[in-house]
Amino acid sequence: MTKALLSRTNQPNQPINTIHLGLGAFYRAFCCNYFQKINELKKNSIRVLGVSLKTPHLVNKLKKQQGVFTALEKGKTKTLLKKIECIQELLFAQENPKYLLKSLANEEVNLVTITVTEKGYCLIPSSGKLNFNNLDIKNDLENPENPKSVIGYLVYSLNLRKNKNLTPFTCLSCDNIPENGKVLLSAVLEFAKEIDSDLFNWIKEYGNFPSTMVDRIVPAITDNDIIDINKSMVLQDNAPIIHEPYSLWVIDNKIDFNIKHIFKNSEVLFVDNVKQYEEMKLKCLNGTHSALAYLGYLSGYNTIFESICDEVLLKFIKLLWINEILPTVDAPKNFILTDYTKELLDRYNNQNIEHLNKQIAIDGSQKLPQRILRTIEENIDNNSGFELLCEVISAWIRYTGGKDENGEIIKVIDPYANVFSEIHENSQSTLDLINGYLKIENIFSKKLRTNKKFVNTLNNSLSRQINKGTLVSLREILN
Repeated sequence: MTKALLSRTNQPNQPINTIHLGLGAFYRAFCCNYFQKINELKKNSIRVLGVSLKTPHLVNKLKKQQGVFTALEKGKTKTLLKKIECIQELLFAQENPKYLLKSLANEEVNLVTITVTEKGYCLIPSSGKLNFNNLDIKNDLENPENPKSVIGYLVYSLNLRKNKNLTPFTCLSCDNIPENGKVLLSAVLEFAKEIDSDLFNWIKEYGNFPSTMVDRIVPAITDNDIIDINKSMVLQDNAPIIHEPYSLWVIDNKIDFNIKHIFKNSEVLFVDNVKQYEEMKLKCLNGTHSALAYLGYLSGYNTIFESICDEVLLKFIKLLWINEILPTVDAPKNFILTDYTKELLDRYNNQNIEHLNKQIAIDGSQKLPQRILRTIEENIDNNSGFELLCEVISAWIRYTGGKDENGEIIKVIDPYANVFSEIHENSQSTLDLINGYLKIENIFSKKLRTNKKFVNTLNNSLSRQINKGTLVSLREILN
């Protein structure tokens, strides 16, 4: 007998007041968990319109369940199921962009959250500036009633609010971008300046874009995961999510007072300096996640857990932290960095979280400038070493060539995938490869392109990895 679908306990009777752009697994496993806690303290405090910008699949699944889904927390020794009901309405933006603009301009809406990954901001990775050559940005400048990008939706809806004499909504980026609030505001202002100087000045004066730091490991869910989850449930859930127990949300104290009040008692941490938390997490967690993803995949491992169980990769990650990452980190008050990295290792060693290396490896051109390349630049400025960081870049270059060490095809998912493939086809040596990659100015800064020590170190690393294989190469430099 077919199970009935999961559904809402009580029908909401109030209009939405929060809109989320980028309806993916991380948002539902992270933000929605906090929103659920808030609503349990005070019923219906946060009522969400969840918006998918690129695909309708998840929206269609969740609509059948009235926006309700199950969050499965997987620890090392126990699991917990939680019903999440904060999403009240769902929308695939491309089906009705006018409705989304109208909703964003609604007086009831006071909070907009965003999780679209780095590439969703349409930025130049090496500079953080808005990329006006991006196809979505070009479309949005010409089609104000039918935008495609987050930036376009934000600017045009803020313009509608301005024309209605409404205050701007508070906009929270929840993506792994350094000073994400400032970066998002800068992109919004760049776009606004192109269409209306008065709107530019209004957003600059009244806009509220606090920076945030988000931290929770959320693996991609599989069909087998869905089957396993539903074995333990009375009702059928076709859109569950899985996450680790750990969670930390840090938000700038400059957030609007009313929003801050709503978040009261939700375990969100409000601080004066989010940047310290961002950099610590981006370098220590995201940086080593990318390192394990590329080096681990090329070593034949599928997940972070499998990778960190390899003694060579474990030793590499520990030395990477100690020698090249931690010296560049300005730790938040009361944070002991060595304790933080021990905690990260413990999280990586959770055998119940199958965080796929190929999932983390997606869009490396957008991620590595923040996670790895800027750390190398800081070490150059400090006259410090960066040999181990170059091992990560070498592994990424090899991975994006589209073949593993056994000659098997790698499906490279990246905005520059075709460019990478062409570079590999036309290169006769490792130095050719490196120079081809360094010419991509949107990824590599001038400081890196012109630094002879960086180029030579990268060439030595890449040559060794290609000739000896990943693990043999790493073992050699670690001894």
